[in-house]
Amino acid sequence: MDKSVWGEEVNSDVQYSLADLIAIAEQQNPLLKAAQEQVNQARARELQSASQLAPKLDANLIYAHEYGGGIKESKYRDTYKAALSFTHTLYSGDSFEASLRAATLNRKALEADLLRTKQSVENDVRKSYYDLQRARAQLRVAQESYDLALEHLKQAKSLYEQGVIAVNEVLRTQVDVSTAELNLIQAQNGTRVALNTLEKAVGVTLSFSQVPEIAPKEETRLSLPKIDPYATALQKRPELVSLDDSRKAAEELAKAAAGQARPSISIQGETSYYEDEFFPNSDDWNLSVIASWRLYDRGEIKNKIEENKAMARELLARIDDLRNQIRLEVSTAWQNMESALQRVHVAEDQVKTAEEDYRMALRRYVEQVGTNIDVLDARTALTDANTSFVNAVYDAYAAYSDLIYSIGASEEDLMSGDQESNVEVGKEGAR
Repeated sequence: MDKSVWGEEVNSDVQYSLADLIAIAEQQNPLLKAAQEQVNQARARELQSASQLAPKLDANLIYAHEYGGGIKESKYRDTYKAALSFTHTLYSGDSFEASLRAATLNRKALEADLLRTKQSVENDVRKSYYDLQRARAQLRVAQESYDLALEHLKQAKSLYEQGVIAVNEVLRTQVDVSTAELNLIQAQNGTRVALNTLEKAVGVTLSFSQVPEIAPKEETRLSLPKIDPYATALQKRPELVSLDDSRKAAEELAKAAAGQARPSISIQGETSYYEDEFFPNSDDWNLSVIASWRLYDRGEIKNKIEENKAMARELLARIDDLRNQIRLEVSTAWQNMESALQRVHVAEDQVKTAEEDYRMALRRYVEQVGTNIDVLDARTALTDANTSFVNAVYDAYAAYSDLIYSIGASEEDLMSGDQESNVEVGKEGAR
């Protein structure tokens, strides 16, 4: 699964489960790679800030040539100097320390963004996978409807040849066969489009044989989790962590700016060797303690402090707005899933009724106590019932994926509680 090129083919002899496809996408998706590089940049900036607190050691090699006419006498006209310099800030007014804390918080914020990007990729793969399974199930429904239409046409022709029915009933059945064939062609195209969408989400070229086909009745049973979704989302959503860390970072940057208005103390030392030869041996050294204090900057520091404080207030407002957005996303996904689960039971009963109705309508037609229209209507109702069941099942899985994404938790976290289901998906399948 270790691939580096977007769209690269994977082993065509291997079948991939949903978990496998998610794992491939985590390696392949360029958005994840870009987000990881942002974290790497932030980590480098954090280390740069940390280096401000450490002493610095510089080595210098100097050659100087003095021309005549100068007012200052020099011991040598040609001077070679080798020097080792040491600089260390003893006190920065908390400016360096606050900058480091801000850099650390910014790095953590980007790590939270990386996690959310990963969750977004997983959600895209999960929904694309279930869309492909939906398209395949709809194709099976369309194929079965087409086969039933052909069987009915065969019976109609037989009855016509026996002189039992008029030719218009055969023509009407042929029209219905053509309609079923058009629906079949559309369903076949839908599966190809769904596979292309899954390939885009995963980041590799796939074939139908690599993604096992799963009928709705074979899908894992699904139920609403026994949790408080909104409270869990407030604990799990990475964006809240990211915004809060960014807010704290802005506050630390304000402290760093304020530290620039305080005195700073540093120590500098140098030891050097100089002479008029390339390998000098005359030594000299000095040690200095430097205190500096900016007395006037025309409001530069003050406005920098206010800028970062305003940024912190802005992020605080964004956190409040995000909480409202999370509530909307969670409630929408929860209600969609709840509705789809309820529709599954209704659709299951509808399929059973439609199957029996079609069987009886066809039997009556063969016995010539029912009409051709009754058969056509019953088959249309059966096709609609099977389609409704398929859509209900995969609407539930799509809503379940959206629920995981809106809460920001893993599937294991979401289903770790007491899971006595109110409604289950996959109790019985469509035809």
